Amino acid sequence: MACIKIQKLVFNDDGTIHSGSASIIETTYDSSIRGNSRKRTRERLGKVLYINGKHTCGIFLSPTRGVVQYDSKTDQFSPVERDDPRIKDPELFPEPPIHTIFGDSYLVFCFLKKCGLIDVLRTSFENDTDYEKVLCHLVHGICKNGSHIACDDFFKRSFASYVLPDVPVERLGSDSPYFEKMGDDKLKVTFFTNFIKYQRKSNPDFGVGCYVDSTPLPNDIRDNPFNALCSHGVSSTSIQTRLILVLDESTGIPVWFDVIPGNLLDLSTITFIITNVAETLNVRIDSLVLDAGYVCKPLIEMFHLPSKTDSPEGGKKCRTMLARMPAKRGYPYKQLYNELKRLIPNSKYQFDRHGHTYFGYCKTVKIFENYENAYVYVDKDNALELGRQNRMKDPEAYEKLSMADKNWFDVKFGYFVLIANKNMTPADTLDSYFARADIETVFKTGKEYLDILPIEKWTAERVKGKLFSDIIEEIAFLFLRKELLGVGIATTRLIGSTSSLMCLKKRNGYIEVEVPNKSVREFYKQLDIEIPSTFSLKAFINNIIKISC
Repeated sequence: MACIKIQKLVFNDDGTIHSGSASIIETTYDSSIRGNSRKRTRERLGKVLYINGKHTCGIFLSPTRGVVQYDSKTDQFSPVERDDPRIKDPELFPEPPIHTIFGDSYLVFCFLKKCGLIDVLRTSFENDTDYEKVLCHLVHGICKNGSHIACDDFFKRSFASYVLPDVPVERLGSDSPYFEKMGDDKLKVTFFTNFIKYQRKSNPDFGVGCYVDSTPLPNDIRDNPFNALCSHGVSSTSIQTRLILVLDESTGIPVWFDVIPGNLLDLSTITFIITNVAETLNVRIDSLVLDAGYVCKPLIEMFHLPSKTDSPEGGKKCRTMLARMPAKRGYPYKQLYNELKRLIPNSKYQFDRHGHTYFGYCKTVKIFENYENAYVYVDKDNALELGRQNRMKDPEAYEKLSMADKNWFDVKFGYFVLIANKNMTPADTLDSYFARADIETVFKTGKEYLDILPIEKWTAERVKGKLFSDIIEEIAFLFLRKELLGVGIATTRLIGSTSSLMCLKKRNGYIEVEVPNKSVREFYKQLDIEIPSTFSLKAFINNIIKISC
């Protein structure tokens, strides 16, 4: 038989318990001793928090069980809820020791402050809720490390949830109001104006010389207002939205973007972008790097080779154009092959780039009554490999070809033509074209790492808003990657390694950080960011994130 033994029970004037302890006493029959009963302490119950009048049931702060209820009649323990009216001190229920992923998001927050994007975003988004949502999506975009973890799932287990407490977690998975608001063109202009202004403080030439290109965003979303059936100079046709990016010439960082229906591949789009960024942002576009879909008669007329009477100060002469010639009627695409096919085996016109061997030859051609330099290339490695693969797919069809068609078949998979309004060697022109691969890297980063695709939005404002949010993430990611390239660290490795560092939020408002391992310390050191052992969350939010709390 068990009972509760109370020791030194003291009450306050209001009837609450001031002090006292208790134990479970077990009584057993023993005929060998006086009274025929033996008592022993079975368990210490600890401090008494509540006891009924008969001392048969109470709530105790047990040293082994925590806050618990014990009933001697049933000899059973039961849990006690936080809101139990018998408990007057809520501090008796300590916060559970939740360990939160710290290293990746803390690093990104500090880096955003270091590179100035925090200041740009804080100036551009005056409303705290909007600002916090932008930061939330930005940190998620970088820290998800190429995975498909949803924003709400990431946020719940990240240090970012402490820093941005007003973000509604339940809305992060599909935050339509947020993307709707981000689709406001005024907000986009405000951000890029502030961004360019900040960058020019340290680099006065930022945005002075830029180049423009576009990329398709194929998707199957019904009723997407920017979707259109598009064939942009290649063999495939698909439903597309099209993203246009303007990049700073020297850094490769986006300074503007726009989104258009996939079939609007004409010069008016390019001239509108050039005029728009010049008037709105004081950004000058000097170079056009265009795919075949943009090449048309008005483009050739605007950017043809300068004649002796052309003024060097003329608008069209101040800009250079490098584009891929479309393989369609009106352009000497196949004609150039027929004129130069005897030179292709000649080693005089051969050079190596990026592990491939190229044939390259420059020939001035007349297109729509205007002259352009046509740079004819054959990537011999691609021609050989892809030609072999296609022969093996259908050897009978290959054997039926004429000798002339077989010769064309052997080069067609590596054959391409670039047209330009400038005079350079074929090797230098190809280097210039490859240098524009910065923009392709930006496109690829956005599509593969930051998941620009799928778009999954159904109104014009939400499509533009999602892409605006994605471009902000892209700018931050490119700054981070540029910083890491100098020390030879892959961004994916940095994020993957630092995410192992955990923290604990204390009740006093301080964050306690566990001891980092060697690789995490090294990554932080390379970015010149210190790892604190403990710090005030409030001070971090005020000083780094720029939110008053």
